[in-house]
Amino acid sequence: MKIFQIYYDPAQIPLLDPGFTAYDNTSNLRPELCEWYVWDKEHENIVAQDLDHWGFVSWRYKEKMFLTGKQTTDYITANPGYDVYLFNPFLVNEALFANPWEQGDIYHPNLSQIADSFMAKSGYKDINVRELVIDRRHTVFATYVVGNREFWDGYMAFSRRIFTEAASDAEFHKQVFAPGSALYAHDKSLPMFTFLNERLISTYLELSGLSVLAYHHTDETMPAKYKPYIADIGALSDLKVLINDYDSEELYNIWDHYRLDLLKRMPGILNLW
Repeated sequence: MKIFQIYYDPAQIPLLDPGFTAYDNTSNLRPELCEWYVWDKEHENIVAQDLDHWGFVSWRYKEKMFLTGKQTTDYITANPGYDVYLFNPFLVNEALFANPWEQGDIYHPNLSQIADSFMAKSGYKDINVRELVIDRRHTVFATYVVGNREFWDGYMAFSRRIFTEAASDAEFHKQVFAPGSALYAHDKSLPMFTFLNERLISTYLELSGLSVLAYHHTDETMPAKYKPYIADIGALSDLKVLINDYDSEELYNIWDHYRLDLLKRMPGILNLW
């Protein structure tokens, strides 16, 4: 197993975790593609290493996930046998939104429509991504994913298709790759691609049939910022699991009422990044 920690500036080197393998992306030849560029560039090289699992995290991993590299690899080692391991740093996003697309449309308008277009081009014509209920078992933000070759081969083929489709559809190309189209507050140059790729992982896992284990924080590792809200967040997250397990519209309506009430009572909860 190997987890690469990508850095973009020498000033970030002191912040890297020795439990990960440092990956120098200071040349950053395709900044508009963010981490996907590294995934694509290194895929065949990593496959040749015959690793059981591999993944990529950012230089801000501990800041976001509140885990060290050792805690991360120890968790995977202690829970063998899965194709994919997810480390989702944004618990509120999972609990309060039906899926990553619903959340994404707030910050990147029309993101789900672009995703629907891509899914249709990929043969999933009956899928409306906004209608999916993706619970914590398949939800990941920030692309903190560790997977085996079956996952990475499959996901890279799936995501590379974005480029194939864009090459033959000028309007789709504009929607996905136009600079600044994501309206991302922290980097106004980024295209929609970055945020499309981030959310496609969860949808891909919903459809793939791969075995997935999502990290669940303990009392010791739970970030302090979530602790005042953890009863509500946990209940909403549990309800989403039950909605899927029982395919229950009634449970969905309970969850929807509960989350809207929570947002009304605690409007600042979405700022817990």
